[in-house]
Amino acid sequence: MLPNEEGFLHPVVDEDLCVECKACEKVCPGIMAAKAEGNTPQAFIVQHKNDNIRYESTSGGAFTAIAEEIIRRGGVVFGASMTDELTVKHICVNTIEGLASFRNSKYVQSEIGNNYTEAKERLSQGQWVCFSGTPCQINGLYKYLGKDYDNLIAVDIVCKSVPSPLVFHKYIEFKKGQEGKFSDIVFRDKKRGFLYCTMAHYLTRDDRKNAKDIYRRGSESDEWLRLFLSGKISRHSCMTCPYQTAQRVGDFTLGDIWETGNSKLDDNRGTTLVHVWTKKGAEFLDNIQGNIRLRAYPIEKSRGAVRMNTITLRPDRKKLFEDARIMEPEAFFKRYAPYNAKVKLMQIARYTIWRLNLHNTIRHIKHIIIHRR
Repeated sequence: MLPNEEGFLHPVVDEDLCVECKACEKVCPGIMAAKAEGNTPQAFIVQHKNDNIRYESTSGGAFTAIAEEIIRRGGVVFGASMTDELTVKHICVNTIEGLASFRNSKYVQSEIGNNYTEAKERLSQGQWVCFSGTPCQINGLYKYLGKDYDNLIAVDIVCKSVPSPLVFHKYIEFKKGQEGKFSDIVFRDKKRGFLYCTMAHYLTRDDRKNAKDIYRRGSESDEWLRLFLSGKISRHSCMTCPYQTAQRVGDFTLGDIWETGNSKLDDNRGTTLVHVWTKKGAEFLDNIQGNIRLRAYPIEKSRGAVRMNTITLRPDRKKLFEDARIMEPEAFFKRYAPYNAKVKLMQIARYTIWRLNLHNTIRHIKHIIIHRR
């Protein structure tokens, strides 16, 4: 796997060794998508009972609760982790403490490495395995395994797209030029609550625990979040993603839910919407009820959360990535995500809403509109 000109990892075939057996194409999730079997899902809203874990999580901490049970069964958990070099890679952990590295979303493509191989070895030995990732990564896992395993719990996420590692490292270089050194990034920090998640930079990971940030902006003003959410720096294959569907091949799909319809749960600390696709997943969820707050959610209201709108090809895409390769970071972001007067005004407005605690009023209005039907 080597990065292409946009920074995304792509398989590269060694022509000298290739015998044209097509085995690689048969297991490639980009060519041969694994198919779901028309499962009828159940939907739940979930919160981890440990509020510290929920604070560190993107939404409600459901994944940690699932992963903790795997560890208690003597198993291992695979997921995306941010390295000290601020790259995102899949790793394997076998301790409760190790699960902390999986908490909070990483809005950049993760390197799978040899984790499919290790997962298969563990499964074949009878060990419990939880594997989490984007829908295409979970499909790739199943294609590689060739079958399901009774001791496998597969968890995918509601995915908008994967943005470019090339541009992400350009962003890091840009921000280090402004802020100096930092070694920890949180893409969905909850210091201002779940309703106003922010991109935050910390000098060290210990500083994160003490909420001592050196940088904080929301999606309206942070350059990386704005480019990611716009779809301008997304992987080209995400434009026609075959996995943004209302059917999934794994056991669980996890996503945010902003309005649960339950005022006690809507506490601005985060809630996960969990879709359960398999009998194995339903039994597993039942086994972890002691560590979570669990409520059934109407499936007809939840389907829209699983299916995401596909992004569209931008006319300036080729030029953007050409500039990402050759321009200085400050000049690049000034051109493609300018921090101008309009953006600053939006930042001030959103910050003011938070400071005046108007999010609760807005949430109450949304609650009335959404749940009166």
